[in-house]
Amino acid sequence: MKDSDNKDKDRTEASTVQLVVKETKDLIKALEGTSTRRVKVHVAGLDIEVERHEVTMVAAAPTAYAPAAGAPAAGAAAAAPGRMPVVAPLVGVFYRAASPGAKPFVDVGDTVERGQKVGIVEAMKMMNEVTSDFRGTVAEIMVQNGDTVQYEQTLMLIDVTGGK
Repeated sequence: MKDSDNKDKDRTEASTVQLVVKETKDLIKALEGTSTRRVKVHVAGLDIEVERHEVTMVAAAPTAYAPAAGAPAAGAAAAAPGRMPVVAPLVGVFYRAASPGAKPFVDVGDTVERGQKVGIVEAMKMMNEVTSDFRGTVAEIMVQNGDTVQYEQTLMLIDVTGGK
């Protein structure tokens, strides 16, 4: 097999994996609100299994909560007004730079544009770009380089207030 044939095959496999990941996300959304709990799919040599666990909602009267002195309130970073999350597009390993030793895509304090690459999530030996959905300043990076991340886990927060 020629080297160019291998490259074409790799591109085809990469696009297939990306398509399957997109379809899986769509399937997960389609299952919301249904009684279906588990689905297995076999596509293009890939096995995908989606299983939902029951979430119990408990309604309670609001109560005053004061965290211990010096302890941040749970979710404080995500709840800060004007800070929007950049989330992992899929499960994998998060990288801040294109290669080991390379300059990170962004650092805290950097200005980012909507659609700008801010990281990479590696899944099944495929590098998937992480882009910002917002224009603003990187306020906080929530995960370390090389950390395993979950689907829709907050990776960083973008301050969209323009310093106001």
